[in-house]
Amino acid sequence: MDASIFQVAAQGFYNILDPYVLLAVLVGVGIGTFNAVAPQGMGTPLAYSILLPVVVRWEPVTAIALLLGISAVSAICAAYLPILFGIPGGAGSVATILDGYPMGQRGEARRALGASFMAGGMGSLIGTFTLILAVPVAKPLIHLMGSPELFVLVLWGLSMVSILSGRQPVKGLIAAALGLLIASIGQQPQSGILRFVFGQVYLLDGFSISIIAVALFGIPSALELALAKMGVEQQPAPLNGSLLDGVKDTLREWWLVVRCSFVGVWVGIVPGIGSQTVDWLAYGHAVQTCKGSKEMFGKGDVRGVIAPECANDAKDGGDLITTLLLGLPQGATTALFLVALLALRIIPGPDMVKNHLDIIFSAIWLQGIAGILGTLIGFCLANQLAKLANIRYSLMVPIILSFILLGALTANRDPLDLLTVACFGALGFFMKRFGYPRPALILGLILGGLMEKYLYRSVASYGISWLLRPGVMVLLVLAVVTLLLSLPRKEKKESPDDSPVQGTAQEKKIALRIRPDTVFTLFSLCLFLTAIAVGLQWPLIAKLLPIYLAAIPGVLMALTQIFSEMKGRPGAAEAARSKKEDQDAILENGLDFATEVKRTLVFCGWFFGGAVAVWLLGIVIALPLLLFSYSLIEGREKWWVSMVTAAGGVVFVWGVFEFVMDVQWPGGALFQ
Repeated sequence: MDASIFQVAAQGFYNILDPYVLLAVLVGVGIGTFNAVAPQGMGTPLAYSILLPVVVRWEPVTAIALLLGISAVSAICAAYLPILFGIPGGAGSVATILDGYPMGQRGEARRALGASFMAGGMGSLIGTFTLILAVPVAKPLIHLMGSPELFVLVLWGLSMVSILSGRQPVKGLIAAALGLLIASIGQQPQSGILRFVFGQVYLLDGFSISIIAVALFGIPSALELALAKMGVEQQPAPLNGSLLDGVKDTLREWWLVVRCSFVGVWVGIVPGIGSQTVDWLAYGHAVQTCKGSKEMFGKGDVRGVIAPECANDAKDGGDLITTLLLGLPQGATTALFLVALLALRIIPGPDMVKNHLDIIFSAIWLQGIAGILGTLIGFCLANQLAKLANIRYSLMVPIILSFILLGALTANRDPLDLLTVACFGALGFFMKRFGYPRPALILGLILGGLMEKYLYRSVASYGISWLLRPGVMVLLVLAVVTLLLSLPRKEKKESPDDSPVQGTAQEKKIALRIRPDTVFTLFSLCLFLTAIAVGLQWPLIAKLLPIYLAAIPGVLMALTQIFSEMKGRPGAAEAARSKKEDQDAILENGLDFATEVKRTLVFCGWFFGGAVAVWLLGIVIALPLLLFSYSLIEGREKWWVSMVTAAGGVVFVWGVFEFVMDVQWPGGALFQ
């Protein structure tokens, strides 16, 4: 490493010594711990989305501290549910159930938790150390990139949308095209043409990405929880045993920790593997390499807990390598992290390496610190955190609704933001219901503007010859290979299981089968066709993104998907119910139609009632009122529980943000 790297690393460490940065990482760790342990509602993508409108007003390092605090500890503390209840604690923790739950059932829950905390902490540090080594390796290569290479790099990122799409890659491409189309709304920078504004001043600058993220992830999660009205009803495994025994087990298996941690780093770096498989890859490696594994694994072997847990935490370091250094997200969480960076006026990828290398090192330091804090919290508060696993929907729904309203009405302080949240919330609900991956739409929304800018610069500087640059050709080959390796594999998994009658002429006949997901595909097709009709008269530079890169490919993909469904192939719901490995799981609740409609209308009433209250009374008054009234009336909680919930809302909204972080919320219309 040259001396400049050490200087920048030292500057990055100095950046995080600010008291507000340290407080932000502590708050993030607390939120991430709650996400990992509570069985309902939130999750890291939702936590990111509802906090985006808040953190984008902060200093960049402070915002990054909060977000990395959430994501780093979410993986470390994700073992509670698998060990105590035998249910997943999030992506990457499913394999932990195989040995963690049997250990809990035979009275070794604390030993299993101790092993998971220690393995997770060690894995997090290994992933962070790998990220540190990646920076000096990538820096000289990135400095060789110009606009043509950056355009192809963005194109490569878009080619990854099939990876974010589970077994429905065409639906992922449709969602990405929708994202590109939405990204083009507003005034086109180079030509000054107003695209899809329709005379509305509100649309001149396009939609706020943070508001769209809140809507796409927040509304469906809250509605799903309000529809199901379920919690963890079974009794947890007894919290017996010793945490220290688990620590000793992990230190004894240090070589297994190292191997599986690098499996996790590899999963984070390589496009297409995904967080849903990291635990299984590490678990499979442990089964193949550990002595006596075939007889002991699956029956409560502590090595079956250590392997997936360290890999799951090390993966975060690999994720940040591609996210920070290349600007390519690996899933919903890293896509939303990119949204935050863009909102903070930091372009992730090569531009960040060239102009904000100290912030990259600040992120690295924060990732390591958050991992250590998460490990310590797991050890110190094991008994207390276990109680969070019993939290009820009647408390979670108003908390999520409060964050959604907070994000919706504070991003631009415009009442039309509420309408935006409602529309995109409905879009997110139907996308999740019908198997259209929301991360793919977010990815298209993020990369659309960058793609248009880099393509314009490439053509303006080099003409058509930019395609002949060596770096461009290498990156194009990588993008094509990534896409080709992804699509056949996904399409193969999409096929129904082999059966004696599969492939018969009868099945191959085209039949008109209008499913609900087909209706959504038709809706997308109409949007693309409308965009083409509206934008055909624009100059080439103005219609390049919305027409040639979004609408026309979107039409082709939508027609392909409709034809596929007419041939009788299984829809997204059928595919996802059989194998639950998709990045954006299908929303299911098992309710009859009448009950679902009734509960949906009730939820909408609470949402819009809360929104009106926030607009009239202000956030500091309305949100605690919403927490109290929902938990008391809809959730039928005891009055003192509702009071405590509302008091917590006051402490968080006013105490933490206004008093500690000096975030001033707008007052209500009645008090202006």
